[in-house]
Amino acid sequence: MKINKITIFILILILSFSITAYADTGLKVYVDGEKIDFDVEPFIEKGRTMVPLRGVFEKLGARVDWNKSLLEVVIKDEYNEIEMILGKNKVLVNGRVRDIDVPVKMINSRTFAPLRFITENLGHRVKWDESTNSIYITKGDTFPLEKNVITTVGSKENLIALLEYNSKLYNYIWGGRGIAIDSVAGSDGLASEAPSVEQEATSAKDSSNTNQQVEGVQEGDIIKNDGKYIYVNTGRGLKIIDSNPENPKVVYTVPVPENTSINEIFIAENKLIVIGQNSFFYIMDEPVTDAPDKTFEAYIMPPRYYEDRTNVLIYNIENIEKPVLEREYLFDGNYVSGREIDNNLYLITNKYINLGYNFYQKEDIEVPLPYYTDVLKNKRNEFGYENIKYFPNYIDSRYMYTVGINLSDIESQPHVDVYLGGSNTIYVSNENMYTAVTDYSYDYRIEQGELYSPEYTTSTVIYKFKLNEGKIGTAVQGEVPGTIINQFSMDEHKKNFRIATTTGDMWNNTSKNNLYILDENLKIIGKLEGLAPGERIYSTRFAGDRAYMVTFRQVDPLYVIDTSNPRAPLVKGMLKIPGYSTYLHLVDENYILGFGYDTEESEWGGTVTGGFKISMFDVSDINRPKETFTEVIGSRGTYSELLYNHKALMFSLSKGLMAFPVNRTSDNYKTDFNGAYVYNITNDSITLKNQITHRKADMTYGNEVRRIIYIGDYLYTFSDNIMQVHSLKTDQQISELTIY
Repeated sequence: MKINKITIFILILILSFSITAYADTGLKVYVDGEKIDFDVEPFIEKGRTMVPLRGVFEKLGARVDWNKSLLEVVIKDEYNEIEMILGKNKVLVNGRVRDIDVPVKMINSRTFAPLRFITENLGHRVKWDESTNSIYITKGDTFPLEKNVITTVGSKENLIALLEYNSKLYNYIWGGRGIAIDSVAGSDGLASEAPSVEQEATSAKDSSNTNQQVEGVQEGDIIKNDGKYIYVNTGRGLKIIDSNPENPKVVYTVPVPENTSINEIFIAENKLIVIGQNSFFYIMDEPVTDAPDKTFEAYIMPPRYYEDRTNVLIYNIENIEKPVLEREYLFDGNYVSGREIDNNLYLITNKYINLGYNFYQKEDIEVPLPYYTDVLKNKRNEFGYENIKYFPNYIDSRYMYTVGINLSDIESQPHVDVYLGGSNTIYVSNENMYTAVTDYSYDYRIEQGELYSPEYTTSTVIYKFKLNEGKIGTAVQGEVPGTIINQFSMDEHKKNFRIATTTGDMWNNTSKNNLYILDENLKIIGKLEGLAPGERIYSTRFAGDRAYMVTFRQVDPLYVIDTSNPRAPLVKGMLKIPGYSTYLHLVDENYILGFGYDTEESEWGGTVTGGFKISMFDVSDINRPKETFTEVIGSRGTYSELLYNHKALMFSLSKGLMAFPVNRTSDNYKTDFNGAYVYNITNDSITLKNQITHRKADMTYGNEVRRIIYIGDYLYTFSDNIMQVHSLKTDQQISELTIY
């Protein structure tokens, strides 16, 4: 009996709280004079009117969704998006963090949100009439509020909130849930684009250098040369080699920190720039417990991935046999890419913020602040919350560092900005740097009920930075549907920005391919959408008023696109051939080269890759492109670094020379050749000239040819172990130098 009384008492309490929460307050809400009927009554908390999600906001033309997986409300109209996590006083309005005094809450399985905050942030007006206990909402012309405006984080609490919203979304997307993800992942490496017809660096002596994307914009590589000396990264350090073909020799091994692995090197006037990844080791001192005098013994803990740093070392090489380290910097994070323009270095690094498990459930949350170190001055430069910037439409659990260094002024300090975000791929013209990231955003166009999770789609967000004598200006932001494959998907031409993307999923037959043209402020002014349904882009080349695009699924369509009218790009010609090209290289205005794979029909009726394929295309007639030359090297399994890295190609039309590394296979994927293929080339013909290998008997490791350059009448081939010199006149080997 006593138990029954207790049970009845508890039920009465529960019912009392429920009735209090939903008590009839007499509140009335009108939108443009029309009274809104609620199935559950609004209530007032701390002077704020809380209304159920549906009803008012949908009457205002917004789509409302309750994401039960994230415990997040998403309210979005054509221009604005508001994200609110249950119980959190920090919300996102168009990606910008804002404070609210009464957060979203759930009562008896119903979600309530603050009326005035949401309504006003959608661009509408709210008026309270105390005499009638009524709220009157007048629709306004909705417009983006504070959208695309770069701002600063400002406080630790804002930083934590931004990271939490991003973390929840990321885990939701990749937590086993299928979404409309585009089939192409971004990475720096292959495809093509360049405004110049012939991309070969010049030096004091006739020589080749790194195959670069834009004329006048130097890209880093593992090898450089100035016509007399060769600078090459090897497994035993960075070597400076006297290129004398009869008697080459290592004149100096450049010292770099032991825990720094070299990514790329640059040569700029009398400077050698080395960029590497520096792994930070902890040195711990703890007492030896069984030692009577409690002496200390140092030991090293393994480095943790999130403590990688980008090491930039700048050497003066006026005295080639004794380079002087003039400057050294450590930038937190992993090196993405860099460029050198007119003796100024620009680079980007990404630092992943390690939040750990149950990060947001901790009472005292600590987030590491970004910093960089001037090593020679032993000075650590840390960025406070007020110095960390972020893009309202894109947040990420990474710090992105943009770095500019004036190489001419030894006393100048790096120009460094830090953004709460990250970059996957960069493209650099002579005046601007563009960074591209894949963004996952809520798609309000997809029908969803309150009990279901909203859908997300992918797009590419672009940030444009002005470059000026080692300084990097404020970013402009833009966005296009779909994803890109690499840096060559982007281009700047006549102050407009061009970008090729793939939307949808090729394996679900929803993929389409697109070209967008944006103005100086990254607003779309022209587009060509829906090319090659069911396929995806494998390579793109921009050249003047033309764009060349290769898509593939079972055949290789080459599209020739006229972009002379940036507001109305048009497909002028198309060619379908077997295989596909992953890299396109411009020979001149009438011919382009394609490098990729041949394809064969499988026994199941699909296609499989065959040997490495070279194609030459005649595009002199924009309406009728044709393949004039083709060669297939090896069988299935044949491989070249050129497939994903344009820097592996040595090409000079003026020299009539082309070369690249190849690992050739025959039957059963067995390697029968590893080395370099060398060709004579004109603007309309290709002839095999020589095959060079460093392979010794069956010893391949360390002897795989990676780069080929020429200096004067000699060809230099490089593997990790060996440099060989061959005469271009006789094709005979002249000398060999061990470089490991």
